[in-house]
Amino acid sequence: MLVFWDIDGTLLTTGRAGIYAWQDALREVSGAHADLESFDTAGHPDHGIARRLLVEHGGMPDPAVSAVRGLVERYEHHLPDALPRRVGRVLPNVREILEGLSREPGARCLLLTGNTRRGARAKLADYRLAAFFSDGAFSDGEGDRIAIARAALARVSRADVAAAAGSVFVVGDTPHDVRCGQAIGARTVAVATGGYEADRLKTAGAWRTLPQLPPVAEFLAMLGDRELATDV
Repeated sequence: MLVFWDIDGTLLTTGRAGIYAWQDALREVSGAHADLESFDTAGHPDHGIARRLLVEHGGMPDPAVSAVRGLVERYEHHLPDALPRRVGRVLPNVREILEGLSREPGARCLLLTGNTRRGARAKLADYRLAAFFSDGAFSDGEGDRIAIARAALARVSRADVAAAAGSVFVVGDTPHDVRCGQAIGARTVAVATGGYEADRLKTAGAWRTLPQLPPVAEFLAMLGDRELATDV
């Protein structure tokens, strides 16, 4: 069994640390002092965010790839400093579920995220979740996120045949995560812990839609399509 996880709004929240890192990076690269408090980043890859920032706030109608990469690199530089200055949290039941999956024979947790690899590592390290993930799909370029997900699934399937022989799941909090899951033939568990209501996630086609991640036994039972044992 392979379980791909989104990060922001699914595993954790950072208190908008990423926005503050983007503000610092944008000011450094373009001189723009932009207020990004209402800037929507949910479900969007970092390189796409960087391009939009340069267009909308950086005075670059058609930014070069090198300019986008430069902004992303400065964001990655500022993010580790921004994280401890903001009040975020690991979302309910996340740590217990990851610990439970780590004990499940044949189960493997991976990342499927719009973060770059470096950005993802910074967030997971700050919230002490890094040990649960060894690989995944990261948005390290301007490539399509679905193509990145497909490539990651193929790579992991070759390296871990036993885990890939079981079901594939995607856990996320946006319609973008649902579409990624559908594109790789995964069952998507959508949680309304980010910026989207449960009805919107259900309409997007999620296999299961939840207000938040359930207790670990219930989550594992759901993935295994088995009845949860109850005391009589």
